[in-house]
Amino acid sequence: FPVVGGKNLRNTEWLSRQDPYVIVEYGTQKHRTKTDTDGGKNPSFNDKFTLSLIEGLRELHVQVWNSNTLAMDDLIGTGRVQLEKVISSGYDDNAWPLSSRSGKHAGELRLIMHFSQAVK
Repeated sequence: FPVVGGKNLRNTEWLSRQDPYVIVEYGTQKHRTKTDTDGGKNPSFNDKFTLSLIEGLRELHVQVWNSNTLAMDDLIGTGRVQLEKVISSGYDDNAWPLSSRSGKHAGELRLIMHFSQAVK
């Protein structure tokens, strides 16, 4: 599924444009997008991942970070992505809300997900 991009992300930079990237976690599976250098508040990623469905686990956890060169990366926001629609219909194109550490709205992350049964 493609991690398409972010919209109205919380800005963690004071002087320059932030360099966002996304970490997607599903069970023990973890994927990281490329960093959108100077992507600012509305970055584009268009990175594609394939995940193996885990029985009974119906949500992804996403984290959006700002990459820093001289300091630790800053957490922009986190979110939970529900998988019920993509599992039942085979497709979901949605923007999922993100929250900051303090619980405030931190923007949205757009994912396009496809689900297909493995061929045996």
